[in-house]
Amino acid sequence: MESEHLVVKVEGLEELLKRLDKSRLETVAKRVVSRLAERIKAEAIPYPPEGPWNRPGGPGSRWYQRHFGPRWMVKSGAIHGRDTSEQMQKRWLVNVKDSWRAYIGNTAKYSDYVMGTQQTAFHAQHGWRKLEDIARQVVDANMRNVAREEIDREIGAVE
Repeated sequence: MESEHLVVKVEGLEELLKRLDKSRLETVAKRVVSRLAERIKAEAIPYPPEGPWNRPGGPGSRWYQRHFGPRWMVKSGAIHGRDTSEQMQKRWLVNVKDSWRAYIGNTAKYSDYVMGTQQTAFHAQHGWRKLEDIARQVVDANMRNVAREEIDREIGAVE
């Protein structure tokens, strides 16, 4: 598979370079990367709506109870289960590597199967979005405005 690249065109770059030195440009870029990474994280945190697969049925049924784990009902009507949830919504992290890269990830052991590159069909069919799709949407929708705001902020600090 070919690697994917995000191409960003910065209009007015010559004027910007006249006003800011390399270290200030790196500061601007790092703030842009940081803001976008935090937006990606914020979009990734909410769970999709629950469905019947998250609620008990009758005897013999199985379901997944959020914030707990798998559950099942035996013939007598008693409910059993295993507390295996790592609560993904609380496990997101952002690490801004440098002025051009940030790591956005989740430390729940199963997160790659829910929202990552190994996403299962079950999770896709039940509203879970892949992190890379969320990232693409956030960057496409916000890059220009966030970059412009940070550039204007830095130029304002110079003037």
